[in-house]
Amino acid sequence: MVVLGDAAIIAASIVGILALDASADAQSVAILTSAFTAISTMTTAYFGIRAATNTAQSSITAGRTE
Repeated sequence: MVVLGDAAIIAASIVGILALDASADAQSVAILTSAFTAISTMTTAYFGIRAATNTAQSSITAGRTE
């Protein structure tokens, strides 16, 4: 699911950059920076939540076997 979100952000960035004219370098940088930030934040949040869930699950499972 994260991959689809990342792909959607990339697609929107490409469309945004292609819609600009050649003299809009500062706007292109802003679009790329925003896209990179969004992708990084979403991917990091996914893996952080996944790691926390796996840790909680393993601690619950370990508590039951003792």
